[in-house]
Amino acid sequence: MRNLSQDSLRFKPEIHSIPKLQFLSLPSSHSPSINKEIFSIALPNIIANISIPLLGIVDTALMGRMNDPAYIGAIAVGGIIFNLLYWGLGFLRPGTTGLTAQAYGSGNEAECFRLLFRSTSIGFGLGLLILILHRPLGQLCFGILNGSAQVESLAAEYFSIRVLAAPAVICVFALRGWFFGMQDAISPMLLTIISNMLNVIISWYLVIIKGLGVAGVAYGTFAAQWITFLVALGIIAIRHRSKVMHYFDKAIFKAKELGRFLSVNRDMFIRNMGMILVFTFFTDYSSRVSDSYLAVNQMMLQLFYFMSYAVDGFAYASESLVGKYIGAKSISTVKRVIKKCLIYGLGFGMLFAICFIFFGTHLIRLMTTNTELVQKSGSLMVWLALVSVAGALAFIWDGVYSGATAAKELRDSMIIATGIFFVFFYASKASFPEQAIWIAMVGFMAGRSLFQIVLYRSRILPSWEA
Repeated sequence: MRNLSQDSLRFKPEIHSIPKLQFLSLPSSHSPSINKEIFSIALPNIIANISIPLLGIVDTALMGRMNDPAYIGAIAVGGIIFNLLYWGLGFLRPGTTGLTAQAYGSGNEAECFRLLFRSTSIGFGLGLLILILHRPLGQLCFGILNGSAQVESLAAEYFSIRVLAAPAVICVFALRGWFFGMQDAISPMLLTIISNMLNVIISWYLVIIKGLGVAGVAYGTFAAQWITFLVALGIIAIRHRSKVMHYFDKAIFKAKELGRFLSVNRDMFIRNMGMILVFTFFTDYSSRVSDSYLAVNQMMLQLFYFMSYAVDGFAYASESLVGKYIGAKSISTVKRVIKKCLIYGLGFGMLFAICFIFFGTHLIRLMTTNTELVQKSGSLMVWLALVSVAGALAFIWDGVYSGATAAKELRDSMIIATGIFFVFFYASKASFPEQAIWIAMVGFMAGRSLFQIVLYRSRILPSWEA
């Protein structure tokens, strides 16, 4: 055990423990190194994140080949239940990133590794709790959501298998957040690619070769998630073994630091619940209209996720670098990071919007052979394009707020935007029943962006400049 009096010592990172060696050397106001830092984090994430929506597209395509919308609907309903569970607990990733990045930027090695222990131990405990309570949780979720009897039966089968990986999933949230905070974008990239490629391969084998249907997709996800967790532990053991035991002491759960960790993640949790409410309502309303409408919206959401994961490369960069330079007390550099990430994120969002308008129905054809579903998607593509542009800005601001650990402001902006979503939906439902949910989604994303800008200028920026 190390001497606790050494807690405040600053450190010089070693090659085998932390990938960025010159993190205390701040760039000058005219240095191009900010662009280099942004892309060194963003590009690995864009590469990795491409595989995430591809997984959803493959799962949807596997079910779409059965030529019955109920199978696609089952994946949609089952997926939204895991959104309820995992998005709610996904606060561990950005919460861990922001706190770790600030400790990294200030040179506090001890706090960096104690955050690793705090986040993973809490993550594993939450995962075990879900595993223990998964039956009543499943019943509650299926009671809230609505779908045909066939959809619910298939979704229940999917849920009962995939939930067995809950401890692994939530721990990986924490581990990925810690890697980002340590300015390491390569390890999360490897974890994401490994997880999703295994998922695709195993699911394809079990569905196409073994004929297991929805169960095959669920087993593929279950296996990939546990393997990914073991790989993440292996990366920690190989790259950081000299530090792990050195900082394993009672200060991990020191009241002050633990209190801050829990406070930040509490507000992140509330923020995530707003996101869950919106997307759950989106899928639930779609299921109430018809199985075919649910299937169309599910496929369009996969395209939206594809866009969001690409833009998230720059959102993750803003998380890591904003936190790092706040820790290093270089606010001028923080502002430059924010400006550049907003420009890059908005550019990606606009590019995807153009692609959806001109090629959206062609992309839908890759996911289903049902011509009726393809035709229905055409009239909604303009809304998907608008959501993409508004959402791109919101994602970057989410990264800024997470890196700054401005969790209260992030929470408040989400609460306001969620209210806007429901106002837009009910105001347009009577006149535009099929478009209303997409109109509401545009309002939701735009509202997030607008109020994040307002809160940044009114609360966050003044606190930095005080």
